[in-house]
Amino acid sequence: MKRILNIIIAIVVILYIGKVAVNTISGKDKTIPLKQGNLSESIDTYGYIVVDAMVINSPINGEVNILVKNGTRVPKGKEIAEVVSPNFDKSKLNELNSIDEKIQSIKDDKSLGIYAKDIENINAQIDELNKEYQQAKDKSVLSSLSKKIDDLTSKKEQIIKNGPSSIRNLDDLYSQKKQLESIVSNGLYKVYSPEAGVVSDYFDGYEDVFNVNKLFNITLNDINAVQKEPAEVKGEVKQGEPILKLMDNYDWYVLSVLDKSQSQKLKEGNNVKVEIDNNDSQFLDGHIMKIYSISDNLFGAVIKMNDVYNDFFKRRKVKVDITVNNYEGFIVPNTAIVKVDGKYGVYKLNNGIPVFEEVDVKVQNSESAVVESPDGNLKMYDEILVYGKDYLKK
Repeated sequence: MKRILNIIIAIVVILYIGKVAVNTISGKDKTIPLKQGNLSESIDTYGYIVVDAMVINSPINGEVNILVKNGTRVPKGKEIAEVVSPNFDKSKLNELNSIDEKIQSIKDDKSLGIYAKDIENINAQIDELNKEYQQAKDKSVLSSLSKKIDDLTSKKEQIIKNGPSSIRNLDDLYSQKKQLESIVSNGLYKVYSPEAGVVSDYFDGYEDVFNVNKLFNITLNDINAVQKEPAEVKGEVKQGEPILKLMDNYDWYVLSVLDKSQSQKLKEGNNVKVEIDNNDSQFLDGHIMKIYSISDNLFGAVIKMNDVYNDFFKRRKVKVDITVNNYEGFIVPNTAIVKVDGKYGVYKLNNGIPVFEEVDVKVQNSESAVVESPDGNLKMYDEILVYGKDYLKK
């Protein structure tokens, strides 16, 4: 009898060792220590970049030359481009540049500078009076303007007469400059920035639709019409065609397209983090201005961006990842979470025995979840079984 009992005990031990070995090899009894962490709840979708831009069209047929680098912020009045007519005589431009150099040389001479400045000021006054004279109709006004012009001309002649001999050529240079500028202006059109902003020559043809004035009225047809990304304008252009746009880099938006469940995770007035085109180095701050319906089951979320995105002027349709909330708590693998009697929980090893502990699941991604222990039974470094379903009662 004793021998039979020993055999039974030996069999039980062998079976137990075998079970442990199988579980070890299969990973069934694998555990992890419970630790604190955080996960973000995010929405992966696509969006459309909308900018506050002023489009500048070509005044003539010709070849466009952009004089500043794309993405450069320029002040008001900065020369940013030129359009050269096919019939433009470049030799006249060379002559004009040569005269400008001669004038500047005289102005840089300290002994002549004061005379040059006086002549320059008088010429500027005469030019303004001539403009007024051409527009005036009243005889008394015309007479008064004519007298002022004559007086300034006499004053200039006295300065030239009494000044150094080298200053006497300056007025001739100014006259030549004026004539050449008139010739050059007919074939070379210079474009100046009408206001401060970021310069770009990237266009996609959707600027009239995706602009700030239509921000809350962009339709599904508008979205479906986008078939290309912006490209640079180069070479020959026709009169009236766009050559540049001047953008406010502090005023740009992302119109994100969402399904109904995604739209319910966002709320107007909330702040969010936006990642564009999976660029982990740029998580941009944004503010949800408005959420509106664009079709029966799609919604548009207008996000006012607070940070600068380096290539915003080169893009239209982009991938976006919108971080809605960030949750902190215990991090567990999804495989550890099971449902018992309508409650979610995990199995904790308690003196080697699996014990079910209820949890509240705050957020999940494809691999892990952030959970809380509603009754406080879970503590840091508790051993949690990775594969919870293996311990469910059959």
